[in-house]
Amino acid sequence: MATAQLSGGAMLVLGIIIAIVIVLIPAFIYIYAWIAAILLIIGGLVSIMTGG
Repeated sequence: MATAQLSGGAMLVLGIIIAIVIVLIPAFIYIYAWIAAILLIIGGLVSIMTGG
């Protein structure tokens, strides 16, 4: 199930990148962007931990 972990890792990295962009560029501080980043990070972590 390497694909599931790869997918989770990709979600996690994408969420972190979005969070960094939000922090670095104040114009992108929107609640929807934060929700998307948080959901991606949580989804990635859950996907990695459960292996699927």
